[in-house]
Amino acid sequence: MEKKAHVAFEGNVALLTIQNPPVNALSFQTMADLHDALSEIERRDDISVVLLKGSGGHFVAGADLKEFMEIQTKGKGSETSYIGHHLMDRIESFPKFVIALIEGACLGGGLELALACHYRLGAKNSIYGLPEVTLGLIPGAGGTQRLPRLIGLSKAKRLILTGERLTAEQAEQLGILDGVCEDGQLEEEGRKLAAMIGQNSTPAVAYALQAIHAGVFGSGKEGYRVEADLFGACFETEEKKRRVAAFLNRKK
Repeated sequence: MEKKAHVAFEGNVALLTIQNPPVNALSFQTMADLHDALSEIERRDDISVVLLKGSGGHFVAGADLKEFMEIQTKGKGSETSYIGHHLMDRIESFPKFVIALIEGACLGGGLELALACHYRLGAKNSIYGLPEVTLGLIPGAGGTQRLPRLIGLSKAKRLILTGERLTAEQAEQLGILDGVCEDGQLEEEGRKLAAMIGQNSTPAVAYALQAIHAGVFGSGKEGYRVEADLFGACFETEEKKRRVAAFLNRKK
């Protein structure tokens, strides 16, 4: 069976593309193939940035509703939600910086996927929303949890309970998007950001992400402990020794 997620490597950047035409529905196979692609990327110590995009002019237009029609029990529905949680949690805590490049439809599970990414850039033609309530459902891949944390409780409740759709500009104003690009320039802008991050120490980028995640998702002083531990680990890397020596020599 043809893979629904394809990865290509360019220098220290991984380009991860979802290919499930016509609108890249987030089917069970698509999620499984994304896991496989993430594992392939994670094995590469030289990769520090992932650019995640959809094919055919869309990011992800939602879940595969044909699969949902086959689910008839609460237990199976909850199991499906946990499958989504597992993928989104993995992306959210991924040791490489994940940038979502969004064009076209970013709805339902597609928006939940984007919310799990570390940074989101959208083309002007893109649209956003969580329309699950219009289908008698609720967001099941973390949308009810991540959206309130990102944009605030009241605004998130409105979007989730109305199912309304947003333009890219509206999504940026609410804080869902970190930037809006002209149509056709999305990947170029993503690559610029990837290049800025990619020129830095790959181990340091991974350690910084791990420390940030420990503070945001951990409890109490956990973030500080992890930060100190990883700050110390940096001193044993060849990257640190080489870069500090180069900086001092340049200064002299």
